[in-house]
Amino acid sequence: MVKDEDDQDPSFNYQGCTVQDGACINPEYYTTVASGVNSGVLTIRPEKIQAVDMDSLNYPIQYSFIDGTPSFYAEYFTIDPQFGTVKQIKAVDTSLTKRFSITVKAEEESSNHRSTTAKLYIEVKPVDINPPVIHSSAVDEGYGFVEENSPIGTKVLDKNGQPIILSVTDDDLGPNDPKVTYAFELTTNSFNVDSDGYVYVNEEKLDRDPPNPGKYRFQIVAREVNGHAGSIPYLMTVFLKDVNDNPPRMPMLSPITIQAGNSRRQLVQIKAVDNDEGQNANVSYSIYHVSNQGHSKFHIDPITGWIETTGRMMAGDQYSITVQASDSGGLYTQSIVEVVVIAGPNTKSPVFSQSSYEVTVSEGSPINTTVIPLKAIDPENDPVTYTILSGNDLRQFTIGEKSGIVSVIRKLDREELTRYQLLIKAQDEGGLSSTTTLNIKISDINDKNPEFIGAPYEFSVDEGLDGAPVGKVEAVDGDEGINALVHYSLPDDLPFLIDANTGHIRTATALDYEKNNEYKFVVTAKDGAPDPRIGTASVTVSVKDIEDEIPLFHKTLYEAKVPENAPDFLVTQVHADDPDTVKRVTYVIKQGPSDLFTIDPATGTIRTLRGLDYEKDSQHTLIIGTLENSNQTPGATTKVIVNVEDRNDIPPVFLTIPSPVTLDDDVAIGTKVTTLLATDSDGTSPGNKVRYELSGRGKALKYFHIDPDLGVLYVRGDLQKEPDNEYQVDVKAYDLGEPQLSSVTSVTIFVRRVTTPIPELGMGFSDDSYTARVLESAVAGTLVKVLTVVHPRPSLPLPLVCTIVSGNSEDVFTINVTTEKNCEVRLKETKLDHEHAESYQLKIRLDTLAGVVNPTKSTTMLNVQVIDINDNVPTFVYPESSKRYAKNAYYGAVAVDEEIGSAVLQVKAEDLDGGKLGDVRYELADDDDQNTTEGPYFAIDPKTGIVKTLRTLTDVPPRNLPFRLVVTARDNPGATNPIDYNTAQAHVVINVIKDQHRLVMAIDGARPDIVKSSENKLIDVLEKQLQLIVGGEKVSAKQYRRRDNLTVETDPSSTDFWFYVVDPATETILERNNTKVTRSILNKDSVGNLTSTIAEKLSIIASDIHLPLQQQNVVTRTHTAGVTIQWTVFPYTLILMAALILVLGIAGIIYICVSWSR
Repeated sequence: MVKDEDDQDPSFNYQGCTVQDGACINPEYYTTVASGVNSGVLTIRPEKIQAVDMDSLNYPIQYSFIDGTPSFYAEYFTIDPQFGTVKQIKAVDTSLTKRFSITVKAEEESSNHRSTTAKLYIEVKPVDINPPVIHSSAVDEGYGFVEENSPIGTKVLDKNGQPIILSVTDDDLGPNDPKVTYAFELTTNSFNVDSDGYVYVNEEKLDRDPPNPGKYRFQIVAREVNGHAGSIPYLMTVFLKDVNDNPPRMPMLSPITIQAGNSRRQLVQIKAVDNDEGQNANVSYSIYHVSNQGHSKFHIDPITGWIETTGRMMAGDQYSITVQASDSGGLYTQSIVEVVVIAGPNTKSPVFSQSSYEVTVSEGSPINTTVIPLKAIDPENDPVTYTILSGNDLRQFTIGEKSGIVSVIRKLDREELTRYQLLIKAQDEGGLSSTTTLNIKISDINDKNPEFIGAPYEFSVDEGLDGAPVGKVEAVDGDEGINALVHYSLPDDLPFLIDANTGHIRTATALDYEKNNEYKFVVTAKDGAPDPRIGTASVTVSVKDIEDEIPLFHKTLYEAKVPENAPDFLVTQVHADDPDTVKRVTYVIKQGPSDLFTIDPATGTIRTLRGLDYEKDSQHTLIIGTLENSNQTPGATTKVIVNVEDRNDIPPVFLTIPSPVTLDDDVAIGTKVTTLLATDSDGTSPGNKVRYELSGRGKALKYFHIDPDLGVLYVRGDLQKEPDNEYQVDVKAYDLGEPQLSSVTSVTIFVRRVTTPIPELGMGFSDDSYTARVLESAVAGTLVKVLTVVHPRPSLPLPLVCTIVSGNSEDVFTINVTTEKNCEVRLKETKLDHEHAESYQLKIRLDTLAGVVNPTKSTTMLNVQVIDINDNVPTFVYPESSKRYAKNAYYGAVAVDEEIGSAVLQVKAEDLDGGKLGDVRYELADDDDQNTTEGPYFAIDPKTGIVKTLRTLTDVPPRNLPFRLVVTARDNPGATNPIDYNTAQAHVVINVIKDQHRLVMAIDGARPDIVKSSENKLIDVLEKQLQLIVGGEKVSAKQYRRRDNLTVETDPSSTDFWFYVVDPATETILERNNTKVTRSILNKDSVGNLTSTIAEKLSIIASDIHLPLQQQNVVTRTHTAGVTIQWTVFPYTLILMAALILVLGIAGIIYICVSWSR
């Protein structure tokens, strides 16, 4: 392994230096100071002075000045030996020097004292009192000219055509001061100024022509490079000179109509517009081309643009005249004028030879058949056109537009329409017209079949009638004359006749329903034409049956079983047949108990009206008949036998009420106590079989039992084992039916004590009170305490009962008797809570045979103390704003210039445990954002939870804002084992307040102390209204600006409430120019809503929300009179005051001298 040694000099290091072997060569640093001003710590360029050890040993570096010019540099500047920070300690004037050159030494703190040097140049700049002034080389100051559409870089000229050059002068600079470089800033992007001061075009295609501006007015400011001083704005106007870049533009012209003739006439005037100006806008006109060889027939005035005819115009001719408009620069535009020549005056209309025409056309005429040729003569021999005006709604006919021939264009149907009346119009080209009427009659052909009306037909007729009318059929034929006559006929093999002319149908013979109850056949209709056409229709004739039969029962006996106690129970259904087609059967009960049964007259269904009783009557007989058959012949009625089924519907009944029985407590087991008998009145077994059992009450089942068949009650246990003197024995008698029915009676048994021992000292608790301690985390069943019971004669088998008399209202504890005959108390449920109840006072009673217990020792008190454990975790108590936005966090803010040690906010956590276990301590978790090399920014008081600042916040990187801290709260301070203490964490968000965050609410008529007392309510109203987290920074007396805008006055009777807002989504403090702030707070309507809401909720008058006065570029100083003076006036005020003091001082000296001489 090679060990590094101190064999390399340190090296100054900054970005951009010339590097050789990893070290900067000839490093140089620069800075500037103002003449007559002590600037303090200087900003060094290109970076702060910093050197590093080129060895890996990384020795610390010491910085110092070792030489410089002028030689008195050390009087004005020092360098921090550890950090290399350069500081001005004394103001320097440019009259002494304008530049310092200082050699900086960087030396290792090692035994070799290796070092290196760098140059630091400090330039002393004069105080910037006078702003720079811009001057122009233009003849007319501030005016320039350039041609439109000039390329980028074209120089702007003055009116003499010379490029305009801008120069800058500064009265602050002397002749020996170094030359200052300026950059020009323009309020337009269309022009710019180069480094030599020439004004040039900076944008393509600058257009002078409307609607574009013909001139550009803008301001120019000259600003020092690497400086802030700017000149007074220089106003410049650049005029765009016109170039011929626009051809003339002509409007679109409508077609022109002119009557035929030879005279010279004006047609239209062409007016072209040129957006150029001067000579470039002069337009001349010419005819470029005329269609239809008409160039010689038209002329245009080159100046006015009027087009005239110069030749003969014939009706029907059309011309397209191409007109050209040209400017003086040779640019032109063409447009076309359409001219149509029409005939001269038209005075007479065409005339038909007849006012009306009559013609007949067969309905079978094919399409395009000529109906009639019509002709109208025009007296002026103009062409005539023909149209059908009316009567052709079905579009059956058409007329030749030029020929006047009327023809058929659709198939004709005489049955649909027999006659047409067409109104024909003839019109010449001049629009004059006349009309005639064409009457067209359609002749018939046999083209329609007879059609039946209402087919198919359905008729009915009674059986057994000869010649009875059945019905009528009817057919119609759409033809006319003989073609429309209709005759009817039927097939010959039918028992029906039809009238050939009327269509009436009758029976030819008597019909028999039983042989055939329906006939279906076809009727034919034929017209009277030589070549007849036919039509057919189907006919259905139903033969109606005549009623002559009576209903009969084919089954004469029905049997049914019905369970007793079942109302509306379906017994059976009887049926009688009726041979007739229309069956009419009405069922009735003719004999039998009609109060128990009912029959449906339509269906024959028999049901019970109420429950039947087997014990009363086990069978019923019903005779069922019909209303339609009152005969006594067989089949006229039927018999129904109803058998009732027994059901277990009667419970057993005890024969007697048992009397009380008294037994000695030493009676032998098996001794008969009494006999209880019960009977069951059901008619059948097993519903009337009775059995017995004890249903039990208290301890009776332990000491008695009953014979299940005989009902004898016996003793089954030693009655001396219980202190009870009375037992209630419940005996249940039940049958064996389904469902099982039962009844219960009760026997009272008294126990007479005949062997009670005589107590000596008496049985009782050993102590009057006991104490027990149990952890609040104890589970159910945990033994709390064993209460010792003193037994004078433990050999006696005495019963013993322990009871908690009081103190156990929440049913937390239970008590039992141990095998040693002691009372033990145990937890019944796991619900002890020290915070709910620290102790329980239980009163416990001992019970046994009478005379055995010592009355003074039969009760005792048990004090159960619940031992607290650390079972509750600290819980943070969050402010209302955090709860409103469902944020488990604390929000605070601190001013960027706040003093170290200032309180920012306070966190609070509560622990429900008592004593030391509930004591809470706070600490901040490690956080990379606030733990820097200089240490953390915040600390927290471990007892109070107050978060305070540890460092200034001016150097916090923006990426670390807001601060997001984690506070840990732990209970049981001093505990080292994590099992013994609980912790909880809360997030703390701290924003840094800067000037751009502050807002001020002006509150009139309320002193600051009053507003301070209602600050939390005011914040609550603001948060609900704004839906933002609101923090109050301070409350102070109201300040307002007077009308002179220079004076700020203070009103102690009103208040300024300084506040800021935080976005709950990002948890970041919002600047005033943020959209959410401007929209919800600074907007005029929003201010009105806020102030009215605050007035309603808090009864205080909030007049305005504005920026802090210091933010409005007025530096103020407040005096007792509330006067504030601008800093621009303040120096002159001081000079005036100094002069006044000097005059008064001289006057005082003179006065003293005069007085002294006297």
